Amino acid sequence: MKYDGKKYRSLWYENDELRIIDQRVLPFKFRLLKLKTSEEIIAAIKEMKLRGAPIIGVAAAYAVFFAYRESLTKADPEFYYESMLSKLKRSRPTAVNLLWAASQIDKAVKMGLEADRVISFVKNIENNEINCCKMIGDNGVMLLKDIANARNFKQVNILTHCNAGWLATIDYGTASSPVFRARDNEMDVHVWIGETRPRNQGGKLTAWEYFHENIPHTVVADNAVGYLMTKGLVDIVIVGADRITRNGDVANKIGTYLRALAAKHNNIPFYVAAPTSTIDLSIKSGNEIVIEERDENEIRYINEVPMIHELSPVSNPAFDITPAELITGIITERGIFEPKDIKRLPI
Repeated sequence: MKYDGKKYRSLWYENDELRIIDQRVLPFKFRLLKLKTSEEIIAAIKEMKLRGAPIIGVAAAYAVFFAYRESLTKADPEFYYESMLSKLKRSRPTAVNLLWAASQIDKAVKMGLEADRVISFVKNIENNEINCCKMIGDNGVMLLKDIANARNFKQVNILTHCNAGWLATIDYGTASSPVFRARDNEMDVHVWIGETRPRNQGGKLTAWEYFHENIPHTVVADNAVGYLMTKGLVDIVIVGADRITRNGDVANKIGTYLRALAAKHNNIPFYVAAPTSTIDLSIKSGNEIVIEERDENEIRYINEVPMIHELSPVSNPAFDITPAELITGIITERGIFEPKDIKRLPI
């Protein structure tokens, strides 16, 4: 995607370093970071310098490769490599893409492949995620076309949550990919963006992306989305996902469940957009997903300004579970499926 007239990906490998856009300082600064070690990549994942299930997966693949490359100069290569692999897997527990990608590259390392072969596996994962997101857009835009046709080509209003754009996925996005494809087809679309407390990824990141891509959008408070639905201002909800279970339950940014409930009550289609790398067939339902509990200071402060009473206790779950019965369909690179059909996909 573009920023200031230049095309970027949110992650790329150059001169034996991993380059990323620091998502923590957007939209106020555009800062590129150079990650030179596996330790730095793991810290970037944990500290949310990069975030979003697909990009976390690709970054994890690079982290395993870096750890392998570093281990070759260590006194105890196997101990060093395994300790870094373990640290990586603990960095973000909810999104399955991290574990999936790390396991794929770990297999290549333990096959005894040379470093240039291992990095080729990493690049295959990276390119596959980009291609999957492009295809999600190709499949998802058909839903928007159907709505436009039914509305005599009046503006289609889409509601999204958090950030599931190119920053979260290297390029195209998941939930944003159909929107970008609609823009390319000169469709009249408008996106309602929930601010997404407590870190405001919707207001800070999604709105920033859409501004630079000339996508009509409006940022609203998270608590306003139900009101928009009751007023007939939302035609479809499309969100991303961090993990999809065998029965079609979806883990996504906290607040997704409430949007799904409101959409169901107002007869608005609710879709999840995600590559098949986000599907975890080893887990039967959302009840088995570990929900990450993040630092309470994300709620206590905004830019170091206190927001609540200093002695009040705080809970900060980063994700919630949307049950399959609230989901109209799941948009993948292979097509659009009902949640009950996810378990039949060959992953």
